[in-house]
Amino acid sequence: MTETLIYGFLFVLGFCLIIFRPIERSIGVSPYWEIGFGSLLVIFFAIFITSSFILEPMFEEDLAKKPCGGSSPQGNCYSLEHSLCETAWQGAESQCKAEMDLILKARPSALIGPTMNRCRAKRMDQALRFNRINTHTSYCKAYFEYIDRK
Repeated sequence: MTETLIYGFLFVLGFCLIIFRPIERSIGVSPYWEIGFGSLLVIFFAIFITSSFILEPMFEEDLAKKPCGGSSPQGNCYSLEHSLCETAWQGAESQCKAEMDLILKARPSALIGPTMNRCRAKRMDQALRFNRINTHTSYCKAYFEYIDRK
């Protein structure tokens, strides 16, 4: 909150320097210096607003959607620590790559991304099946049905 007030003050100061040019009138400095400094303050304000209120929530949303994030099925449907979840997710990768190699040999142009994720989810579920939670919610039911299908 304090940072917002400080940068808000800098924005108002920069805007006033650009519009009213008080330093030029009192000291006689070139107006370009004053307009340039005022523009710099306005740009600092724009960067602060962008990084605080736009990029930060966007990064949090992206992290929540990744495997084992708060919005992912692994984060919602299993009671695991984040590090254990990521370890299990990464551990399933080598097994699934071997399966995907067989698919790619049969069909070289196959898209394997969704199949790879499903395989990883299956392997993770086989290892950590006892950590399932929220099995009564429709989201987790659909997820568990999806990974249990052949």
